[in-house]
Amino acid sequence: GDTSFADRAAALAQYDRAVGLTGLVKGLEAAKKSIATRLLSDPNVSIYEGGRNDIVQDKVDVRVLVLIAYLRESFGQVTVSSLISGHRLYARPGVISAHIPGHALDVSALGGTPIQGHQEPGGITERAVRDLLFVPSEVMPRQIISLLGMGGASFPLADHYNHIHIGF
Repeated sequence: GDTSFADRAAALAQYDRAVGLTGLVKGLEAAKKSIATRLLSDPNVSIYEGGRNDIVQDKVDVRVLVLIAYLRESFGQVTVSSLISGHRLYARPGVISAHIPGHALDVSALGGTPIQGHQEPGGITERAVRDLLFVPSEVMPRQIISLLGMGGASFPLADHYNHIHIGF
């Protein structure tokens, strides 16, 4: 309906602002350094020290950086609790985590509100998952894990009570 179209249009506008003109005109990889610099200098983007170093060392996939910028644009503030550094090697037995090659992030707060304790219907986590499901299909994550399953790439896992995992 109209609401869905309006939501998708708003999400696309936020995504475009997050990517920036260079990313839209020249491509994400060409804009990677400027996106990383913007994230690292933004006081409303909180990233733990190991994750900041992952970005400085150019280990993080540009799609992950773009989604951090997108969430910052959408919520005004984002806290990233895991990129590569400090994450365990395996997601489950025999399966290497998407974090290890720099293809995933964990978000522990949005707009200053922690994910933990805020995964109720209509809450910040539901809004974030919905917004992530609206990104262009070419950059849609393969995994959006929280306590909520909202279709598409999103699904619930009980151990994701305090963060949203977003992985490619």
